[in-house]
Amino acid sequence: MDEIDEKILGILKRDSRTKYVKMAEIIGLTEGAVRMRVKKLLEQGIITKFTIETKVEVEGIILVKTDPNETRNVALKMKEVSEKIFEVSGDYDVAALIQAYTINELNKKVDKIRALPAVLNTNTLVKLASNSF
Repeated sequence: MDEIDEKILGILKRDSRTKYVKMAEIIGLTEGAVRMRVKKLLEQGIITKFTIETKVEVEGIILVKTDPNETRNVALKMKEVSEKIFEVSGDYDVAALIQAYTINELNKKVDKIRALPAVLNTNTLVKLASNSF
């Protein structure tokens, strides 16, 4: 990988939909040269996938009390609803950060967690504002 590949990666990180022609103009290569370099970066596993980022509209934390013998299993099953799961101390056993596009979608995710076997009780906290203190 050289400096040109790094420039290509930088452009794609900012906007993975950037056309090869546009990248070629920015870098000073032909469209075909850019296309071949991107193909090589994919083949080498340097680029693993092209993704999009979206803005979630609703975030919440769900606190879950479980059967003490099933805490780990509940936490693992909660991975289907959230990527951020934590076993915690205190009145609850597991906490999860839930992100959704709508309050209805958030409710569906919470309901899915509540339906898991060994879930005894839940408490859902919905984020109202985001402040830098």
